[in-house]
Formats: sequence, structure tokens, C-alpha cells
Amino acid sequence: MSWRVTSVTSETPSSVSFEVDGTLNFKAGQFVLLRPNAQLPWRAYSFSRAPGRPLRLTVKRVEGGAVSTHVTQQLKVDDTLEVKGPYGQFVVPEGAKQLLFIAGGSGITPFLSILQEHEARGWPVPVVLLDFNRTQTEQILRAEIDALISSSGGKLEVVHVLDDAADGHKGPCSPELLAKLLEGRPNPDLVGMCGPQPMMDLARQTVLGKYGPVTILEEKFSMAHEGNGSGASFTVEFVQGGKSQSFEVKDGEHVLAAARKQGVNLSAGCEMGACGVCRVRMIEGEIQVPDDACLSDSEKADGYALVCVGQAKGNCRIEPAP
Repeated sequence: MSWRVTSVTSETPSSVSFEVDGTLNFKAGQFVLLRPNAQLPWRAYSFSRAPGRPLRLTVKRVEGGAVSTHVTQQLKVDDTLEVKGPYGQFVVPEGAKQLLFIAGGSGITPFLSILQEHEARGWPVPVVLLDFNRTQTEQILRAEIDALISSSGGKLEVVHVLDDAADGHKGPCSPELLAKLLEGRPNPDLVGMCGPQPMMDLARQTVLGKYGPVTILEEKFSMAHEGNGSGASFTVEFVQGGKSQSFEVKDGEHVLAAARKQGVNLSAGCEMGACGVCRVRMIEGEIQVPDDACLSDSEKADGYALVCVGQAKGNCRIEPAP
């Protein structure tokens, strides 16, 4: 798709929101892949509004991030964006009775989409949101969060945690602080997390330790680590259009990273295991994919894998997914 930017709004010193003239059928919590031009890579950004409203995305500048730097510093009205999507499994299922959301920094964006949808539905279930930020000046769309609290009739409770807090809850996130914030609150049957990976790792451990088995939704916030791997090497043969290319993959190395090093062009999108653009079908062998990647059990059973986060477990033959 191609979208034209219709407005750009500065939210914080390092983040902007922008609206576009496109239309898209998506679910609250999902994201798109976008790039401002063909010289820049694709990157994943969540909608910060609920479906049915003018499309808006909110982007925070990441140090060294070419796309986020371009968007936050150079994007202007009438610019054109290339877009793919929607993607993502960060969607609240029907039937949840008590929701706990944990957001860090710009990880608040998919939650805004979800909360606005809950508002439109009359706040069907109670929600507790823990919102972690480094500084007050970097809180994204705080006024919209406050408006949602007011409209919820007590169904939405938001706890703001700031690393620079002079009073109230002071960060950064820690097991002790999380345990304190969760004390005395109703047990959730679904926990959603979005933010920096170290924060989500810590939150997952704390939540599982406190509540035991509970449904956890995680929206990854960083690119997959492209380690060099070690030990044995395997051969992966990529078959497409009657031709094949082979490349070597070390044990523990992501298949996509190995292919790139050796000049083999495999399709990729978010590179976090969240969008499915890099999906392939196994002809022979096995590529092991993390449980939290965006493949259903039936897709795995049918022989599909993701090369961006997948690791070869022996010699393989693969082809593009239909």
C-alpha cells in the first residue's frame, strides 16, 4: 500500500504521531510495516488509535534507528509511505474477564488502540494499566490516557511510574516494584505486555511467579538478535521457481542472518517473528521457531517456519510460503 501523510504532531521531545489518508481493516493492537522510501528498511509500528477512526501511528526515536529518526525528525505532510499489513497477534481475545496491561515507553501505543476500542464498547471488562516511563516529558499521549480514565466509570485504573518521579511511584521497573504495584489487585486472566525486552522479561517472570499459569500477550519491541552461532554448520537449500540457492547456517544462528551474509535474498519484514512476511515452507529438515512467534500450531504442523527467528536443526530444504 501507499499512504499519504495528512498531519504530523509532536508528542514528546523524541516522539511524533502522524495521520494518513489510507483505510485499513485491522484489529486493535495490531501493527503495520512501513518505510518512508526504498533506501530505508521496513520497520513495525502499532496503531495508536482504535479501528474505525482516522489512521494514526505514533513513533519514538530510537538511538541509531534510521527509520524512527527519519519519521520523528523529517516526516512532513504530503510525504508518501510504503506500507504492508496489518500484522500481529497482540489482540485481546473474547472471554477475558480481568485485564492487566504493562507498558514501557512507546509500548503504550497498541494499548491506546485497545483501550479506545473498549471505550467504544462501553468498557465491558475491568482493566489495570501499569505505564512505565523514564521521564514525565516523555510520556506519550498522556492526555488521551487521562480522558480514557474519566470515561471508564472506574473500569480503567492507570498507575504511572516515572524514573524521575519526585513523588508517587518511582521507577525503574524491578521485581520488587512490580510485586508492590500488583499487591491487592484482582487476579487477571490475561496479561498484555509491550515495551523494551528487558522490562518484558522481568514482568513475565514476576507475573508468572505471582499468578501461576495465566495467558500472556507480548508485543516485541526490538529486532531479533542476530548472533553468529557456534558449533556445527548445516546447509539450507532455498528452492524458488525451479532454481535453488544453498547457504551455510551455524547452530544457534538465525536462518535469515546467515542467508544475508552469503548474499541469498529471503523475504523479511519486522525481523522479530511477529509479522509472518518471512514465512517459508519446509520441504525437508527442521527450522525451530520460538513459541511466541506468530505461527499457529496448525501452521507449524503443516511445515511452516519463520527464518528471521528460526534456527536450523540440521540440513534443510525450504521454499517460499504460498
